[in-house]
Amino acid sequence: MGVIAVETRTIECIVPADPADPASFEQRIMEASQVWYPNFAYRAAQAIFYFNRRGLPLTIFANWHGFPGGQQDMYDKVLKQGSKIVDSLSAYKQPVFVYIVPNGELRGGAWVVLDPSINSEQVEMYANIDAHAGTAHLL
Repeated sequence: MGVIAVETRTIECIVPADPADPASFEQRIMEASQVWYPNFAYRAAQAIFYFNRRGLPLTIFANWHGFPGGQQDMYDKVLKQGSKIVDSLSAYKQPVFVYIVPNGELRGGAWVVLDPSINSEQVEMYANIDAHAGTAHLL
């Protein structure tokens, strides 16, 4: 069985300096947990694609606030990587179980890419009674 789960630690992303630009420098960016940044979304999509090729059922333990927003994130291909998750799930041929964990959240774009209607023949969604989900995050 293939399993995908959320990263719950803050991650330091290192962007190396551009060797063609002497004015550039290495950047260290802290990425919050429970957010599908482009690099995490890419890895999730690749894992889903691989599990499908291997003929494995898939369980996704969901607890994401969504995708990051802003101009830099659009430049970093957040929509492109998120759409790869949709593509991989829509082509999945085995059962997929999305489970929103206790006290977990599935919000915004994270809800959109895991929506069971993407592949209603294979994808089923379940939630713990203490979980929260929706397409909008209201305060």
